[in-house]
Amino acid sequence: MPEFISSPTGTDNGTRAQNCPLLSPESVAATFLSHGSADLHPMLKSLRDEAPVFYSEDLHMWIVSRYDDVSWVLKNAELFPASTRSIIMSSYPPEVRDVLRSTSTFTAPNMGFDGSPTHDRLRKPVVPYFSAKGVKRLEARIEEIADLRAGEIPAEPPVDLVEAYARPLANTVVIRLAGLPVDDYDRIMRYHRAVNEFFFGRPPAHLQLPYAKDIQEWEEYLSDVIGMRRRLPQDDLISLLTQKVAKGEADYTDEELISLISFDVITAGFRPTSFALINLCGELLEEPHRWQALRDEPDRFDGVFSETLRRSGPALGVFRMTAAEVEVGGVPVPAGSVLWVMAASANRDERHFPEPDSFDPHRPHLAGSLHFSQGLHYCLGANLARTVIRAGITALMRHRPDLRLVPDQPRVYEPSINVVAPARLLVEW
Repeated sequence: MPEFISSPTGTDNGTRAQNCPLLSPESVAATFLSHGSADLHPMLKSLRDEAPVFYSEDLHMWIVSRYDDVSWVLKNAELFPASTRSIIMSSYPPEVRDVLRSTSTFTAPNMGFDGSPTHDRLRKPVVPYFSAKGVKRLEARIEEIADLRAGEIPAEPPVDLVEAYARPLANTVVIRLAGLPVDDYDRIMRYHRAVNEFFFGRPPAHLQLPYAKDIQEWEEYLSDVIGMRRRLPQDDLISLLTQKVAKGEADYTDEELISLISFDVITAGFRPTSFALINLCGELLEEPHRWQALRDEPDRFDGVFSETLRRSGPALGVFRMTAAEVEVGGVPVPAGSVLWVMAASANRDERHFPEPDSFDPHRPHLAGSLHFSQGLHYCLGANLARTVIRAGITALMRHRPDLRLVPDQPRVYEPSINVVAPARLLVEW
């Protein structure tokens, strides 16, 4: 057996970063922690050129930045599992860990964190619902919600498009399709905030225990909804899954159903969809001719959507672990290491996308963009996200055809380390 399992590309040594001032440990960590930093993409380019596989002492993880290496990691789920919940829990005090360990969200088998065969068992029953054909059946409902939300945008500008449109649209679609009561919107958002803070942020010390208890309460709430849908099924995802379980067509425990709805549907569905919608609006409105071109030719949506996600995807990347000692891009990485696999960098890799900083919805190889990941953990909701965002931008253009950015507005970004999306986008008309 070879000492290392090697990826097919690259021989650069990650230690080259030591000789590159732009890539000092301090500068790398500071740039990642400065949300929306103008230095982000120049630094990622320097990483690709100088240290494509780089260990950050400050971040305590390996950063993988070239397309070929990122793609290889994503496609090899056995070597690079996504099981990072234990790492998240380990960073909190014992009393917080004890509460989190009592929750299904943090302990039950889950397709977002587990590999095969568990992942396959959990994913197979929901694939038809999220397939292109399945989402097509939901399209009219999604368009109705988008039209309703666009009609509720305040009449007088300026308006924050994030708060007034993108978030409520994405949240309402996911809540309704999941089968949660829409009247419980505010309650669901309180629970979601707690789950999201643990997975994609870090709650302040004084909120960690209350948030952990909110997750317990959230799961009690989900258990009640699941029981209700078993008794009175409707046309929604929870009803579909409980019926499949009853017929022997799906093998879920109640804890696995709760984990699936809590993380894979709600947490993974709310924010990424709203982030992608607001980034698309930003790309179109930053250059008004793009907005007008899509209004004139709505059939161009798919290319515009894919190019926006390639160029301005809302996530920097995903986190993976190493199941064994392995070489990535020619650099030895120890077993048990955490990798931050930078899809945002891979999608601007000049070796795969010529002139990557330009916006070109007609560019070749867009299907190879990594914004929805690859391999085992390819985004289950990719078809749904595309449909929601198409409906969202169509309704917005119909209700506010002359939308434009408020000039000279300060850029405010989401505080999560792994998110690059405006927390506010002021528009007028």
